[in-house]
Amino acid sequence: MLIDLHAHTTPRSNCSSATLEELVESARSRGLDALCITEHDVRWPEGELEDASRLLKFPLIPGVELSTDVGHVLVFGPLERPLWLGYRFEQLVEEVSRTGTAIVLPHPVRSVAGARAKAAGHVEPSAAVVAGWEHWSLVHAIEAVSTQTVSSEHELTAAALILSPMPSVGASDAHGPGLAGAYATEFSGRVVDVEGLAAEIRAGHVSPVKFHG
Repeated sequence: MLIDLHAHTTPRSNCSSATLEELVESARSRGLDALCITEHDVRWPEGELEDASRLLKFPLIPGVELSTDVGHVLVFGPLERPLWLGYRFEQLVEEVSRTGTAIVLPHPVRSVAGARAKAAGHVEPSAAVVAGWEHWSLVHAIEAVSTQTVSSEHELTAAALILSPMPSVGASDAHGPGLAGAYATEFSGRVVDVEGLAAEIRAGHVSPVKFHG
């Protein structure tokens, strides 16, 4: 199965200009089997995403992109704390260690590599430094590629994955029309809901895929 794990809609993510319908159109055109909606620090109201999925005749899986003290983390599955309380990364790791929830590190080197980091005056770390970050090995998978990261970030992430192997995924991180599905994740098992998605990620049954056009 091919699933895009990371996409944002307007107006629920104020950084996105893509409607849910536009994201689904893009994902469907690339032959994807499902799309995860991962707004920033907010979930869709219960049942609303399921209703949209039925209306659009396309599988939509809920997630959330949480802000933590080590950066953003994609979360697939239930959380015990209200989102407005926030999470420290160590709290999140402790919680998911006893639940079936999966966590993925998106755009893992964006703050230290690529154009944004250079503009901020950051010196790009070595792959060994990245691979040695504590949070690198405490998630269930690393987002290796997305439309919101550049080739130098992809290369650094790939080098760190060689030094410290982890399951890796691809995701569009779509914030605009036409981007959903540009990168996706191939799942070796069949996924029909967020519980199954989380189980497959936690088991490492994932690999990144890039689509052209």
